[in-house]
Amino acid sequence: MKDSRAATVGKFSIVFLLAFLMIVKGYSLNADTGTKNNAVKKALTSKDIQAFTGAAAANKIEDEEQREAYLLNYKQLEINYGNNVDFQLRKEQVILCPETEDYLYSKFTPLRTRYKKGTRPRLEKIVRDITGQCKTDREKVLAITRFCRDLYKKNPEVYSADYLFTDYVYGGTEEQLIDKPEILCETLGRLMVALCEICSIPGRVVMHDIGGHICSEVHVDNHWAYIDPRTGIYFLKKDGSFASVRDLLRDPSIINLQSNEVKADVSDMWTWEYRASKCEKMFFNPREITGFQNYSLMDAGKYNYSQLTAKEVRDAGLFTINEKYSDACFKIFGLAGDWEESHWGNRPLKKIPLVYRHDGFTTYFTDFLMDRDYLEKNYVDCFENSNVEIIEWGLGPGSVFCFETKVGQIFGNGLTHAQLSMLREGDRWANKNVNHLIAQGGPLRIAVERAHQLGLEIFARLEMNHEYGPADPNNWDWVGFVGKFNKAHPEYRIPGTVMLDFKHEEVRDFKKAILREAAELGVDGISMDFAVYPPFFEKPDSRIMTRFVRDIREMLDEVGQRQNRRVRLMVRVPFEHYQGIGLDWKTWAKEKLVDIIVPTHYAPSANFHIPVEEFVQVAKESGVLVYPSTWLGLGFVDDDPQPGDDETGQKRYDKPKTPEMFYAQALLFHRSGSDGLQLAFSADEWNERTWLNELADPEKVEYADKHYMVDPIKMNPGTFQLSKKGDRYSGEKVFPLRIGDNIPEARKKGYEITSHLVLYTRNLGPDEEMEVYVNGNGPVVIPSSKGEGQENHEALIDPSIDDHSSFLFEKDWWQRGKRQIAINEDWWRLENNEIRIVYSAKSDKRDNPLSITWIELLLNYSEKEELVN
Repeated sequence: MKDSRAATVGKFSIVFLLAFLMIVKGYSLNADTGTKNNAVKKALTSKDIQAFTGAAAANKIEDEEQREAYLLNYKQLEINYGNNVDFQLRKEQVILCPETEDYLYSKFTPLRTRYKKGTRPRLEKIVRDITGQCKTDREKVLAITRFCRDLYKKNPEVYSADYLFTDYVYGGTEEQLIDKPEILCETLGRLMVALCEICSIPGRVVMHDIGGHICSEVHVDNHWAYIDPRTGIYFLKKDGSFASVRDLLRDPSIINLQSNEVKADVSDMWTWEYRASKCEKMFFNPREITGFQNYSLMDAGKYNYSQLTAKEVRDAGLFTINEKYSDACFKIFGLAGDWEESHWGNRPLKKIPLVYRHDGFTTYFTDFLMDRDYLEKNYVDCFENSNVEIIEWGLGPGSVFCFETKVGQIFGNGLTHAQLSMLREGDRWANKNVNHLIAQGGPLRIAVERAHQLGLEIFARLEMNHEYGPADPNNWDWVGFVGKFNKAHPEYRIPGTVMLDFKHEEVRDFKKAILREAAELGVDGISMDFAVYPPFFEKPDSRIMTRFVRDIREMLDEVGQRQNRRVRLMVRVPFEHYQGIGLDWKTWAKEKLVDIIVPTHYAPSANFHIPVEEFVQVAKESGVLVYPSTWLGLGFVDDDPQPGDDETGQKRYDKPKTPEMFYAQALLFHRSGSDGLQLAFSADEWNERTWLNELADPEKVEYADKHYMVDPIKMNPGTFQLSKKGDRYSGEKVFPLRIGDNIPEARKKGYEITSHLVLYTRNLGPDEEMEVYVNGNGPVVIPSSKGEGQENHEALIDPSIDDHSSFLFEKDWWQRGKRQIAINEDWWRLENNEIRIVYSAKSDKRDNPLSITWIELLLNYSEKEELVN
């Protein structure tokens, strides 16, 4: 089921969006379920059951609000799946209530499966692969559950927190669901039942009609078992048997009696506590309506397995019906008030603290000898009376360091004159400055003492795996930026790389020793930066890394106890792909090993927006704080100076990140409920960009000019797939864009807003045309580029595919192909937007196919003249 108002429209069932739920009393099948005539004799025949089936069951629901939600759910599934199997099953669903309970748990679902071997050979092979090592039906059920639960991992791009399903295909056969791979509960419930049937295990689809979540029940060990294949949730009773829907309705306390082994089966997407709370507070809420649907692969002939595209369901009115449905859900569960305050776009905005991070290396790039006063003035004093509460002090680059370490190697120390001459002039100054400051007490100690005088905190930041290859004495990076520990121990590296492998206890001990040194120098916290840089293992092992984080927490507690204080722990992790690199930050939060989590990009050029809702939800449950990171640049090209640049005077250029981009990102983080914001810079950029201080204050951010960008990773490939339509060839691409601006509200506050879309694409030829639609509004027609020169037409640069050396010394290379068009500002909506671009031409044969490199949105605010006067 989909919620058009949430960050993940269509991605999860509607329950994913109901993040704030009221605590309800235990449910009994003898309680008032909202159905009429609860006291009448129970239906015993299939004829009697028809009154409780499909749309007709609404007439048995006495409560008006429940009846409305039930019918809205029915209508939404019809729009979402058409007259295919998943809606056909909904029409056959029988609701659970006192009248139907005995029938549903006796005669409704046959306990002998009808599957004939050879009917679906590919599914049979998949089931054999899944259950080949299983000895019992119970083991088979759990193996199939885990298979369905983890299907999304075959295509992690589908599972991203702001995925809008613009190119998704809904429904299909079981084979198609596996190939997709499927991630929606509607069809995973059916897939679970089908795969179990091949194992001769009876099953049926379970739907929580008001909550909008679909699961399954399977018959194992002579008992019905409630299984949620979407999330990996199931419950065991005290005797070790699976709990059924009926068991959980009669005794919801079963939910909270689960062992760690059961809890470990929850999907990596959530914590067990979060999913269990959904069951406890919502799916087994007395006001929920739950129904059952029988399904067998042997009935495939009577079902329609055609698929619907996202465009088809959108055009059919999915978003409209979904908004009504979600409103009804929140009303029923008493969440309307909570929704208005907790929903992404309606959450009250508040001022949040800033963390200013520098890299601890560029800091020391001067052309003079830096002293204590200079360090204090430019890197500590500047934050006095600002919104910065924590200065994140870098310990240095890679495995060499820029603080008073005795464990590690000081950057530049131990190098020969010839080796130092390989480095940049700034590198050599960094070596001189760090040693000079060590003689004056040490740069980290100086910073800590001054920060504490001003009431500021210092966190020492360690880049967890920043090594520079290849291992070649002629490689200046390897010579200067890789320390003795790595150079002396190639056996500790990930094979084929110079990166250290954390499976080796010696690697972890080395990192721990560096962090202990920093902690003992009086810092208020330690920052473990896992975004710099994966991988951490040849074979990722989250158990080893979690054990390592536990060790760091214990070490910090030991230091803190001796110094009569608490040393806090911050971790910076990519918001995506973290499971695949061995970073189980959810366990770190749950066990309260960390105090602050900093979600960030995996690669800076991939994502403009970093979705943090998952982090905020987990943090809410565990009590940790979430401080997402806004990066200093866009990262399309590496603009770091190289040693030869000192002599040539050449400068490298990336596409610049504008101040308005920082305001856009900050507002998105405010809307998401972040507790703070990390400003990730190299050195003292704060002193030149005083406006950074405003990012903490929503009153400064909300109505500031904004510059949004469609996530570059969603732009690839930027070319259009063309098909013949009439006498022209055409194709379309749909791009998601999340914004934090509430334009109707801004107007109420007296602001005028203008909106422009910026496209980076080659000029259009005489026979070409583009149309732009925003959230179904439009089109804005972009005609052929009559009279425009061919130079710009051919010279568009895409840094994701073009050789950087051909353009990176050109200051404005990124402006090629820039085209700005006015867009009606009323078309944009708070949170998720859909930009659809339709391209057409008379021919599909072109030497230079049309592609789009970037799409950006400019929002400009001005106060109405009468208010100014």
